[in-house]
Amino acid sequence: MSDLAKSMSSATIFLHSKGDPIGSPIGTAFIVAYPLPEKPGKYFPLIVTAKHVVGDATEVVGRFSRKSGPIGTVSYDLDQLRKDGDLWEHPDDGVDLLVFRSPHFEEVDYLPLAITNIASKETFTKEEIAPTDRVVFPCLLVNFMGTTRNYPIIRDGSIALIPDEPVPLEYNVGKRHIVTSQQIVMIDATSIPGASGCPIFLWPGPRAKGGVYSLNGVKSWLLGVMHGFYQLPRETREVRIPIQAGVSTVFDENTQIAIMFPSWRLLEILNSDKMKERINALAANIT
Repeated sequence: MSDLAKSMSSATIFLHSKGDPIGSPIGTAFIVAYPLPEKPGKYFPLIVTAKHVVGDATEVVGRFSRKSGPIGTVSYDLDQLRKDGDLWEHPDDGVDLLVFRSPHFEEVDYLPLAITNIASKETFTKEEIAPTDRVVFPCLLVNFMGTTRNYPIIRDGSIALIPDEPVPLEYNVGKRHIVTSQQIVMIDATSIPGASGCPIFLWPGPRAKGGVYSLNGVKSWLLGVMHGFYQLPRETREVRIPIQAGVSTVFDENTQIAIMFPSWRLLEILNSDKMKERINALAANIT
């Protein structure tokens, strides 16, 4: 496995519904290291996913790889996390992002993503991130997750469009139907069940910038979080034109374009006063 694939996979976990002993897979998440103020080298692990992955659930299960031994699972009481101030959403209800705090688990094999690897809006401009740039993303494949450890599949695509104007979206978060217009990035890639909530990175290989082609590659910035596939407009979907694909009949509802909520929307959560206040209060009790 390449260093890039290993580092991406090491930050990625799978989320399941609550079941016995573990429920059905519901999506992908990844771990960000939130540094403790004035405590170098120490951090709180934060789990990031898409809000619709969790939906109305009051409890979800995180599926982790262990340093040794079988898969480890952790149950997260989302209601309690909300009460404690350890679960955060974007103030704009249409932003499909969810962040919650996790304890450290010494036996878990993971490498969290540094906040300094999350691209800001200014990073997009400075690095000239634009359509045709290649992206890669580790995500859950429900057909095969692994029995002794998590095995995220590594998929790729390219940026198709970064529109300047908000894009109309409709999606469900549990029983709530969200109708919104959002700043998103469109990816030339097909989102699959289980990919929602996965991190999407800039491919760190050779790349043109400022009219100069560099063979040395670039930093593998986190560019955003997978929302899902971009549906055709409702009126078009209602026509449901069948397309023959081998022996199966599929319907032309998926545009083959994936939607990514850009990384700067995640930074708006991580840099919020509410999160800073909670982290500072927790850090004050740590020696």
